[in-house]
Amino acid sequence: MQLNIYQAFLVISVSTSTLLTTPGYAANPEHVKQLLNTKKCVSCDLSGANLQGANLWGADLAKANLQGANLQGANLQGANLWGANLTKANLQGANLWGANLTKANLQGANLSGATLYRTELEGASLSGATLTEAKLQGANLMEANLQGANLSQAFLYQAVLYQANLQGANLQGARLSQANLLTANLSKANLQGANLLQANLQGANLQGANLQGADLQGTRMPDGKIHP
Repeated sequence: MQLNIYQAFLVISVSTSTLLTTPGYAANPEHVKQLLNTKKCVSCDLSGANLQGANLWGADLAKANLQGANLQGANLQGANLWGANLTKANLQGANLWGANLTKANLQGANLSGATLYRTELEGASLSGATLTEAKLQGANLMEANLQGANLSQAFLYQAVLYQANLQGANLQGARLSQANLLTANLSKANLQGANLLQANLQGANLQGANLQGADLQGTRMPDGKIHP
């Protein structure tokens, strides 16, 4: 009998923690249950949902509203988040390896230390987002909006940033070796100490950018010339 009471207490505790929402947001409890039970919740209202550490591998969350949601440490590997609203969401340390975040809204989101290896972020909005030490190797950020984003110490080896907007972004100490920054907007960006070894900056806008101490060896510069 004592064991049953203890088990019931655990179930209630887990349920309460899972359905907890961030102040100012109100996730639909039925949508949260649906997601955790089926890993499919297209266009669901999960705003402010507490999904910290949740196993959402391969989940279908296309166009879902995850504004202000807590996804810290969650496993979203291979998840479909196409067009999802993740503004101000907490994705710190989350695993988004190979996830589809095409055209997703991540404005002001916290992605520090997150794994975004080969993640699709084409056309995504990441303005004002925090991506410090994020792992973005091979990620597709083509035409993404990263204006004012914090990418300090981020890993962007071979990342595709073609026509991306990085105006005023903080890329201090970022690893951008062999990255494709063709015609990207880097005006007023902080690239101090960044590694741009063999990166492609042809046609990029570097007006007012800080390149102090940056490694530009073998880099294709905006004028098309290779830096010695």
